[in-house]
Amino acid sequence: MGLKLDVLSGLKWTAGAKFFTQLINWAFTIFVMRLLQPDDYGLLAMAAVFTSLCLLLNEMGLGTAIIQAKRITDDLLRQVFGMILLINILFLIAFLAFAPLISRIFDEPRLINIVRVFAFQFPIMAFFVIPNSWLTRDMKFRSISVVALIAELSNGVCTFILAWRGYGVWSLVIGSLVRVLVHCIGINMARPFLKLPSFKFKGFADTAKFGGLISLQRILWYFYSQADVFIIGRILGSTILGYYSVAMHIASLPLQKVGSIFSQVGLPAYSKIQDDKDALSY
Repeated sequence: MGLKLDVLSGLKWTAGAKFFTQLINWAFTIFVMRLLQPDDYGLLAMAAVFTSLCLLLNEMGLGTAIIQAKRITDDLLRQVFGMILLINILFLIAFLAFAPLISRIFDEPRLINIVRVFAFQFPIMAFFVIPNSWLTRDMKFRSISVVALIAELSNGVCTFILAWRGYGVWSLVIGSLVRVLVHCIGINMARPFLKLPSFKFKGFADTAKFGGLISLQRILWYFYSQADVFIIGRILGSTILGYYSVAMHIASLPLQKVGSIFSQVGLPAYSKIQDDKDALSY
């Protein structure tokens, strides 16, 4: 009965947060779109072709491994933190170094600085994964939902103010970074994780294997979902891509939001009963 109540509460809070977050997003998007050009959205979509893949891989499925694990220890959490920190620092260095190459792929020199600034979300995200996974594992969806709502509101306010002051595409870039930063701070306030990372990975193989399978699934999804963006941006340019990316974002919202509600709540719920065959069969 306790798990059932946790699931129902989680669905309620997650659905409510998704609903109000989307209202905030739509409200600010309507105003911001009047202040920006389609070209601005196209530039952001070009940068996101590469950064979105790394965002899918920035924790290598280790956050999901924490949620699913039958037992977690301080040593395991420190190992996960160390691995995630290394991965995200490498991503930051890679984007700082290869931003000119990305700009040449799209024949868009403005992408160099956009990609480099956008890449600073990776070291921030390294401090987000463990407390967020811990809250999810404990099914503390109220805290997760409230923090997500505040983060989205901060993104909208920041983006609108910068767009109104004429910062163009940078309003979208900085707004996204502010959202990541606020989200990270809020999650750490809700579930502080005050451990030093460990770079000794003895006994880490099973966790890494599980995370690798999750990462493989995410890579396949990435190529399925981003191939059209890459082709349009490469052939037709940033303006057409801007129109397309906004339209696709709006069209895919219902499926994304509904599906994410059940997956977010379902994973920790099923993890709690993974050894209870009767409960799973029911």
